[in-house]
Amino acid sequence: MAISKEKSFKEHLKEIAGILEWFDAQEELDVEEALAKVEQAADLIKRSRARLAEIENTFTEVKRKVGDEK
Repeated sequence: MAISKEKSFKEHLKEIAGILEWFDAQEELDVEEALAKVEQAADLIKRSRARLAEIENTFTEVKRKVGDEK
């Protein structure tokens, strides 16, 4: 099994939560900083979806292998 340098799904969720907290804490929004945060969140969401797809594929493969052993 190859070791991935990619952050885990859990780490992505923590970062997204941090971005949401940042927005909640703003009294006066810096539009350019907000845009950077939105872009960061969009990237994290994209990576999270890809990671979920990988997890689903792995789960399906394991399920298939277990089914083949019957």
